[in-house]
Parts: sequence; C-alpha cells; structure tokens
Amino acid sequence: MEINIDSLISFDALHSDLEHVFTVVEKNRKVVLLKDNRPAYVILKFDEQSINLGTTSGKEKIYTLQEAMRIVLEEADDKTMHASKLADKIYDRRLYLQKNGKKAQYTQIRARCGHYPEMFEALSGNYIKLKQQ
Repeated sequence: MEINIDSLISFDALHSDLEHVFTVVEKNRKVVLLKDNRPAYVILKFDEQSINLGTTSGKEKIYTLQEAMRIVLEEADDKTMHASKLADKIYDRRLYLQKNGKKAQYTQIRARCGHYPEMFEALSGNYIKLKQQ
C-alpha cells in the first residue's frame, strides 16, 4: 500500500480535529492513523469498485438454494447426494450463502426438498435426489 506523507495523522487527531481527518480522507482517499508514532489504523474512502463488502467477488453468481442444489446434484453420481455433503459442496463453490454468509444447513436443504417436490426427492438416510427434468 502506497502511503502519501500527507495521509499520516496522529491518532489523537480523531479527538481534537475529526473534521481535518475526514478532509484528508476525501483528498487522499485514505488516512493512516499513527499511535506512538507507528501506523495503527487505516481509514479508507468507500469505493464500490475496489471494496468488497460481501462474501463474493462480484463475478460469482449467487443462486437460490434450490438452484444451487440442482446445479450440484446434476453433476453427482445418480443425481443423488447426502444432504450434509450437498450443503458442503454448495458452500465450497459459493453457489448459495445465507444472509449471514454461512452455509446452508442440511436441515434447510432437506426442507427445501419439501417446497420443491417437482425438482427433488428426499430419500431415507437424508439423501436428496434430483428428479429428471
């Protein structure tokens, strides 16, 4: 990270001259706060092009859970997979994430089968089968 000398500001300036700190952020797009004369914090100007707030890179498509289940099951042997393994594969490929960024639980996948009986069949032993389309 390149740091402009004008972007170095004492941590104490947050208390004494906050407006100056943000003026420098606006001008230089970042500020490095110094604590005991050492870099301690960085304040960056928000830029949607360079800052990723989500769990994906923006290039990955996020699917609904049932779409993600279909994609993974289409590639599986006999189009069948255990619900927990299916949850792991979906998460590993980042096809679907819960709003909190975590993977779908196998119980959520099992429940989704009941909502889409035309697409999936829940087999004994928590196996999920993709029905032929």
